[in-house]
Amino acid sequence: MNNSWGKRRTCSASGKQITAAMCFLFVFFLFSQPAIRPAFGSQNLVRISTAAEISDYLGRYKALTPEQQKRVRDRMDATQLAYLDRLLASSGQGSGGTPSATVTAGSPAILTYTVTARNLSGVPVANPVIRDNGVVLDNSRAVKTGGNTDNTLEVGETWTWTYTRTETGSMGQEIRNTVTIEGPDDQNRDTNPGNNIDGTVVQVVPPPGNYDLSVTKTVSASQQSGPPGMPDEANTQTRPPQVVNECNKWFKANSGGYLGTKDPWDISTIPQGTSFDIKFNAFSVPDRYVVQYPVGNTVYDSGWRGVQSYVTKNPQLYPGGLSGPGAGQKDGVFVKGASNSVMVIVYGPEKGTAWGYEIRANCP
Repeated sequence: MNNSWGKRRTCSASGKQITAAMCFLFVFFLFSQPAIRPAFGSQNLVRISTAAEISDYLGRYKALTPEQQKRVRDRMDATQLAYLDRLLASSGQGSGGTPSATVTAGSPAILTYTVTARNLSGVPVANPVIRDNGVVLDNSRAVKTGGNTDNTLEVGETWTWTYTRTETGSMGQEIRNTVTIEGPDDQNRDTNPGNNIDGTVVQVVPPPGNYDLSVTKTVSASQQSGPPGMPDEANTQTRPPQVVNECNKWFKANSGGYLGTKDPWDISTIPQGTSFDIKFNAFSVPDRYVVQYPVGNTVYDSGWRGVQSYVTKNPQLYPGGLSGPGAGQKDGVFVKGASNSVMVIVYGPEKGTAWGYEIRANCP
């Protein structure tokens, strides 16, 4: 059979004649009778001329197993092989190779690298320069197939270098290896420099059965006295627990008045790392707001909030003096850790006082 690329050939199948401008390859398309299309790699030679036909062929070729691809390639001459490799390279697939691998951290792994250089054009290239991670490979040490053993990379010839490296990677590392090829003269003569570089990436993953330890530290305080001048426990009531169970929503406490009030809040459904805000209104008669998180550890003290005339009249009830007007807000009072409870304590030492407050969880 004459496999010249420059001629036109007619192939027969089931009594039909098929003719097209030849690009390459041993493959038979029988469009009128797809049910009896011969197996891939038929000895019938059909010349493929359109982009759709080439795309269809490449799709069928890539779907073959490596063994089937080898059998197809074994039937081709050097020119056909070179053209097939050029089409595969331009379609984003080389003729072989594995671009990635995975190894386990902590123990030596043997990585086997294979570098393959081909000439996909119609012009022999003398002494091409192949660099592997920047190191020029010795052309005389390559295994050369499809041609002679000199240092000219012929059309359809393949040069291969294979070597191993032992790596002990650390977790999360990427071991990258890149190879490039260029001619010994002006690189602009290369008609497709887009396929002159290729690389591999080896991912390092944690070894199975090994430790992954974590540690956190929190602190809390107990038996802490309140600010000076606060009512003692006998003059402080503890109200039933309330719940904050939604993010970015204000939860309002029941209003209160004279002496001390403790409000425990359940924040167990709120995720750790959430910050909390408080806003309050003591109106005219001064009151004081204290937030404890964890319970017993003061993280916020508003000081006396209200109107100055009450402090001036009864200074003994408000040690330290007035801190600000009755209404106020404090954002980022604390960030939730392991504890699921927060305590808000309000002190109103003067009869006739009234107050209210709300708290909010700002989930991340």
